[in-house]
Amino acid sequence: MKTFQAVITADMVNYTQFSREETTLWLEEMLAILHQNQTFKWTLAPEIYRGDSFQAVLKNPEEAMRVAILARASMRKQAPAADLRIAIGIGKTEQLTDRPGTSDGEAFRLSGHLADTMRRQKARIGIALPRPSEPLSATLDLLETVIDSWTVAQSQVIEALLQGKNVTQIADMLSISQPAASQRIAASRWWAIESFLATFPQQLSLYTKR
Repeated sequence: MKTFQAVITADMVNYTQFSREETTLWLEEMLAILHQNQTFKWTLAPEIYRGDSFQAVLKNPEEAMRVAILARASMRKQAPAADLRIAIGIGKTEQLTDRPGTSDGEAFRLSGHLADTMRRQKARIGIALPRPSEPLSATLDLLETVIDSWTVAQSQVIEALLQGKNVTQIADMLSISQPAASQRIAASRWWAIESFLATFPQQLSLYTKR
């Protein structure tokens, strides 16, 4: 998997319901969060294109799911209808330039094709790999049932948790009590997200062994 990278192609869902100023502000805020997270090592950092989409290349594919969930939590905290559709292509990146939009390779093609077909799927996070990975895709369908249930308030706490904040820090940040923060965490089913992220590298390795 050392030769593989993850290309992330994402576009806003329901963006026509919001003003251009809102969508631009929300995308820029989300990308700032992704840039500032020291966990993520970018080959090509996230870059907005077409005004309602972004693309990026991650050096370590195992980080891709954390990026995707953090990005969606950051967008879903803005408004009830705000969300992202995220297509992750994992493979080789043979032709890298200084921008995602002008680069090419297996991972770019996988991500682009998946982005084109995801509109017909219920899950809003998808993964395309060089070999068939239907069991992983089925797991993402289950993940969607959790993410789709998040309220704006629950999305706020998920975003904070994925940035390493604890209950005390979340309560202070949101100006709520610690019990209230804990209740939001429980209601968002963070335990399931945390377990999925912990095991994702193992699941991914089943499809990326050469």
